[in-house]
Amino acid sequence: MLLLGFTVPATTSTPSNPAYRLQVYSKAAPQLPATQDWTLEYEFIVPPLPTPRTWNYKVGTVYQWGDVDFDSYGSKGKYKLSDYQFNQIVPQLILGNVLDGNNAGFAPAWHERDTWGIQAQYYWYNATTATSYAQAGSIVNVNPGDEITTTINFNARTGTIVASIADNSLSGSVGVSTITIARPFPNDPSLFASWSDFSNRAATAAKSSYVMSTPAADVETDFVDQPTMCGLLPFRRRRISIPGVASTPSAFSIQQPNGLTCAQPLAKLDF
Repeated sequence: MLLLGFTVPATTSTPSNPAYRLQVYSKAAPQLPATQDWTLEYEFIVPPLPTPRTWNYKVGTVYQWGDVDFDSYGSKGKYKLSDYQFNQIVPQLILGNVLDGNNAGFAPAWHERDTWGIQAQYYWYNATTATSYAQAGSIVNVNPGDEITTTINFNARTGTIVASIADNSLSGSVGVSTITIARPFPNDPSLFASWSDFSNRAATAAKSSYVMSTPAADVETDFVDQPTMCGLLPFRRRRISIPGVASTPSAFSIQQPNGLTCAQPLAKLDF
């Protein structure tokens, strides 16, 4: 999966980027039906703000999320349906120099944030033209310790996917960022009429009644050193609900590429 885009301010030298990542994946294959409604849900806790002197929100990037991608049908996937390599629905917690907006043509935009925020987002990337795209919702400011709920829902009748991320401590719509995604790759409507169209063609390509997908919970950073990354952990998940996967900690595995080691546990699955 692509590291979500970032920009680095001009400096006399390029800082080191260990690009740490912590991933929580289901051991069993998810079962997202091609022709029926499905819903993914994730609950987690906002971590403390980074405190090391090495942290610089104008350079460093932090994303935490529960998402789903359909990269198996991308340009490098087993069942290619388009030239788009990445196809990721990713409502997320954001901090630092982050991708957090788009223009009318779905070109992404980056801004610097020194406080935590949550935002519904859809990200896709065309490998042929090396172009990123995004559909981003409103940003909701949140605080350390807040409980966050992510919901990704496919409606088979309307053919749409609604992605939202909410702060449970805030009432009503004020604490929720939501986007409705009418079709995959909305910059190129000739490809798929809807997500139902995509799902049907994906199931046919894979000869399955399910859509091949990769739901996951992640912490991902850029230009953040190991002490700062460890200060964001443990990754506290209160709930992970994926069709076809048991909602118990034993159903999930924790992976941490790039040599990350911390004194404390990397993740807590409190469900």
